[in-house]
Amino acid sequence: MPLSQGQRLGAYEILNAIGAGGMGEVYRARDTKLNRDVAIKVLPDLFANDAERLARFTREAQTLASLNHPNIAQIHGLEESGGVRALVMELVDGEDLSAHIARGAIPLDEVVAIAKQIADALEAAHEAGIIHRDLKPANIKVRADGKVKVLDFGLAKALDPAGTSCADPANSPTIDIRATRMGTIIGTAAYMSPEQARGKAVDRRADVWAYGVVMYEMLTGRIAFEGETATDIIAAVVTREPDWTLVPASTPTSVRRLLRRCLEKDPRKRLSSIGDARLELDENEPATSASIPHPVIAPRKAGWALSAGMVALAILATAGVMRLWPSGAVRSSVSGVPHLSIVLPEGDELGDPQFVSMALSPDGASMVYVGTRLGKKQLYLRKFSDPTPRALDGTDEARIPFFSPDGQWIGFFAQGMLKKIAVGGAALQVVCDAPDARGGSWGTDDNIYFAPTNISGIWRAKASGGAPTELTQLDRGNGEISHRWPQVLPGHQTLLLSVWTGPGEDEQQIAVLNLKTGERNTLVRGGSNARYVADGYLLYSRPDALFALPWNPSQREMINAIPITLPVHPRRAREGAGAFDVSKDGTLVYLSSGTGRFMQRVVWVDRSGNTEAIDLPERDYQEITLSPDGQQAVLGMAEGTINLWLYDFSRRTFAPFATAAGSSQSAIWSPDGKRIVYRGTRQGTRNIYWKAADGTGDEERLTTKERVIQTPTSISPDGRWLLFTDAGGETKSDIWMLRLDGDRSPQPFLRTNASETNARISPDGQWVAYVSDASGPSEVYVQSFPSQGPRRQISTAGGMEPLWSRDGRELFYQSGDKLMVVDVATVPTFSAGTPRVLFAGRYGISPTGITAYSQSVDGRRFLRCQQVQPPQPLDSIDVVLNWFEQLRQAAAAR
Repeated sequence: MPLSQGQRLGAYEILNAIGAGGMGEVYRARDTKLNRDVAIKVLPDLFANDAERLARFTREAQTLASLNHPNIAQIHGLEESGGVRALVMELVDGEDLSAHIARGAIPLDEVVAIAKQIADALEAAHEAGIIHRDLKPANIKVRADGKVKVLDFGLAKALDPAGTSCADPANSPTIDIRATRMGTIIGTAAYMSPEQARGKAVDRRADVWAYGVVMYEMLTGRIAFEGETATDIIAAVVTREPDWTLVPASTPTSVRRLLRRCLEKDPRKRLSSIGDARLELDENEPATSASIPHPVIAPRKAGWALSAGMVALAILATAGVMRLWPSGAVRSSVSGVPHLSIVLPEGDELGDPQFVSMALSPDGASMVYVGTRLGKKQLYLRKFSDPTPRALDGTDEARIPFFSPDGQWIGFFAQGMLKKIAVGGAALQVVCDAPDARGGSWGTDDNIYFAPTNISGIWRAKASGGAPTELTQLDRGNGEISHRWPQVLPGHQTLLLSVWTGPGEDEQQIAVLNLKTGERNTLVRGGSNARYVADGYLLYSRPDALFALPWNPSQREMINAIPITLPVHPRRAREGAGAFDVSKDGTLVYLSSGTGRFMQRVVWVDRSGNTEAIDLPERDYQEITLSPDGQQAVLGMAEGTINLWLYDFSRRTFAPFATAAGSSQSAIWSPDGKRIVYRGTRQGTRNIYWKAADGTGDEERLTTKERVIQTPTSISPDGRWLLFTDAGGETKSDIWMLRLDGDRSPQPFLRTNASETNARISPDGQWVAYVSDASGPSEVYVQSFPSQGPRRQISTAGGMEPLWSRDGRELFYQSGDKLMVVDVATVPTFSAGTPRVLFAGRYGISPTGITAYSQSVDGRRFLRCQQVQPPQPLDSIDVVLNWFEQLRQAAAAR
């Protein structure tokens, strides 16, 4: 029933009506308890009097209320008074996007800005398992400052009213037609996906379709699918294409491509993840024609297109051989070069995304990859003539596979060893030890060249087994800390390798080693994971990009040519490994990067998991640590050289924390807040430094040990002791202690055959929580400090990143995507309760071995780095046939 001005609905006083539709009447109201204006959506009588629907709606509304995102209008709660049931929502000032479009087509830069924010909102909802189902301009508000808010998430499903109508069929309210036993049609006609229109089950791809329709309408000022009645519009959605000629000729190719990918009528061919829309919107290619490219065939990939018949002919022509590709492979093309996407069996995923997950046989007829099935990680061999991959028994926990030159053997790393196995799956052998490998290459001389650890040179071992020999030594004088990702070239006289002086992009080089003379020369600065391909090019990777340079193996001097940026974007881990491989015949396999996969936002998270974003840019943050007084935070950031940045909450300033030349990361605060302690990479060593928190003065070096990685993790409350992790020595990783008010001579605290990391001292200074793999998986333990007592296990199903509460009565730790909490007592002796889940979410885990989050001073919230994009399953591998042709085309077009 209608509400009048001044009427009360619980604590809310109605001010005026602001809208009405199939979802219910909407009013502006005053929250008399919190002194704020809210929006009240009164539920239709038909719905409110239906007990079954009301119960279902209540359950849905509880889920919707969990959405907390800057581009989503928040649901505050449900209210019932005097027979009126209503939803209380955030009041968003500003005009509907539909009013903006009514004035005509929107300029491109504004379209992109709005579309990115809509994508952000949809992505957050999809990650939470919520589909909008009724996305349209009328449900999108644009504030005066350009901020976009998406309204009515999930209400089409939650309300599901019947019998509504509207004079404007294109913008008719939510439709509910129980026409067949196939399903229910829910959505607004002009923005409804074909599968919605047919009454079929829908998933997040229905929102992707509506997103494309909204983008089309913003660009053209016209509705994509028109008709006199809702039935006519639905028929147009199902059977007709939009008028592509209305899209402005100046629209970039990338935006045109995105429209096509969103508006594929077959959901299997549609853009599968709205997060991938950023990849297209970030591109800004000038339009070369007023026409839209042909429909894209490969979802989630770049926009390539070719008819299936033409692709089949191209496949037969490639390398002069016939391959029977499985019918499940997705086919497309760029400039006549066939592209395919090989989808793993249902439930399988790539099991080693942080390193090189797959390798091609030399003849390009098969590939091996690291896969996970039912939690078990091992190698799988996939012949391109056979759609069924074969598991290679005995390869559990395999990493970084590579083929022998004759294609009969596969080398890989597992359980701290270099191993090999015959392609047929027999003759599994251990070659030698390799504790923490960073790449391997099998030479025609039947030697395997490999990097046994992440802080060593390249070694060489006979493939038949035996003690390896050191081939390259680190030049400590020039700051080298690691040689990795070797490739031995045919003729076994030349070796390519990556030289690291630090983890920053500008601290990596590509070098060539003459195996006969031992002479080593730098070829490229600012690149990693080099690969020579027989067509005469040197390939190398930087984050999410692949580059090529003309090169021949006899060339030793620095390459000064401008690199060719290639139109493929392999995923790259922070270890500098590009996830790609190329066969002799020019077949390329790679994992798509997914732009923004490392992007994080900084948020406060309360103990119920509700988040509040901090006004900071989205970056590749690695960790965040709050100052003791809660006024500042230091953040580690992986962009270019890894930097430390300071954020001041009261002044809202964000500025780099200046340190000496080289990478700086893993920062913690001294208990008095006057200093910041961090790991610095200086002249090839990763030691511990500190510097005044206000940025004045020079940094001071606290440790000097070489050939290790030292990471500060905690300082005792009295400021006397520094605990740090020492990795790369005789044992795996140990916990050391340094007396800050004494002679500063480091001494071991925990030194065993297991790996102990990330020690955190309790607020009373009497206990240390740390992570150890003594029992197999990483678990959180507690021991007394500074003297050692019995070890007590805290976590029960895996744990890392321990953090004491400010009052010392709780101990937090991360277990998968869950933040766990344990009640503890430290006097008169230590005791711990049963771990329980505090909240879960996609929050960043520090790659540097420290706790990546902090607790607020009042103990009510946590400061965390939240992943911007939800993790997508790695269940497909891109394949490009005759890729050398595309490489030549890119070189000619440069």
